[in-house]
Amino acid sequence: MTRGGDVGDLQEQADQEFLDAACLALRAQADASPDGAGAGDAAVGGAVDDAPGTRSDPLRELGWFDLLPELGDRDARVAALTLFRAQGRELAGTRALGALLAQPFLAAAGLPPDAAVATISRTSARQGKRLMVVGDVADPAGAIGMAGTALLIDRPGHGAAVVPADEIELWPVAVSGRLELHEVIHGPADWVPTVDEEHAAVARARARFLGRLAAALEILGAAEGALALAVAYARTREQFGRPIGTFQAVRHLLAWAQTDCVALEKVTTAAAALDGVQAAPPRHDEVVKALAGRNGRRVCERALQVLGGIGFTSEHTHHHFHSRVLALDALLGTSAELTHGLGAWLREADDDTTASALWTAPRLPLLPSKS
Repeated sequence: MTRGGDVGDLQEQADQEFLDAACLALRAQADASPDGAGAGDAAVGGAVDDAPGTRSDPLRELGWFDLLPELGDRDARVAALTLFRAQGRELAGTRALGALLAQPFLAAAGLPPDAAVATISRTSARQGKRLMVVGDVADPAGAIGMAGTALLIDRPGHGAAVVPADEIELWPVAVSGRLELHEVIHGPADWVPTVDEEHAAVARARARFLGRLAAALEILGAAEGALALAVAYARTREQFGRPIGTFQAVRHLLAWAQTDCVALEKVTTAAAALDGVQAAPPRHDEVVKALAGRNGRRVCERALQVLGGIGFTSEHTHHHFHSRVLALDALLGTSAELTHGLGAWLREADDDTTASALWTAPRLPLLPSKS
């Protein structure tokens, strides 16, 4: 009979193998780009050099879309979410986040998991017409025109709708960290209802849960990338005739950064194994996302301290990791917003059972802040 520990070891090995495969696929995509950057950079800069369909899609090569209909299965869910950790490490840009957020709505509408191009994260103040898009388009080379594509929009209180491609104006928004953000302008008359509000409410909760876990894992990957830069630098940079990594102050900075990464890894791994909002403790996705934003920022800040002046330069890679962490922290609730909301919720609940379910049921290492 197989022991529980052996099963856990096999699962951990399989998860690591998929993480390694995802990193290799995303790295190969970046190496194939003319400037060596990730696929996300093409649309951010607004320059379209390749003909449509000439770029490989690492998501299809990995069979990632095949995992989306099986997100109820633990192994498929963990594998699908592991991709985001790889994206953070490799500073890659794919349409995975948009597809993941759209999947619950597509399933409710009876559409295939790869039908979505992008999803809307939040609207700005201009009467709901200026929207920020998360994720890449189906064909990166066709990012500006979006010919033959559509946008899935979640409208709380009104269900989900699709905006036809010929009614969309897409403007790339330049951000650091090699992230894909686009500004979309359209009118409400362009909406084509797809999912009614009753089913959209269920899909919305599921999408929010998955989206926050995905963002937390990508923050983890980016934090690990920043820490790796600092560790490598500490081993080679010399002061007073020896590597700075031998100095106690530097080693303490790296140790604290590693502690933050390990804590976040434990939290995200445990959360990914939970079957969504049904099995998770109340507002568990908010706890995970809040911890990710806080720990990710601290890792990048400590890595920057180790790197010193070189880390502040635009030529160094650190700012890409740091900017990605900050951008992802702002997505689906910042660490500060979520922490404030959780505290207010606990005060209003005034229920020891609620507090116990939130903080002790997962038995996760939610470390107290030391900064």
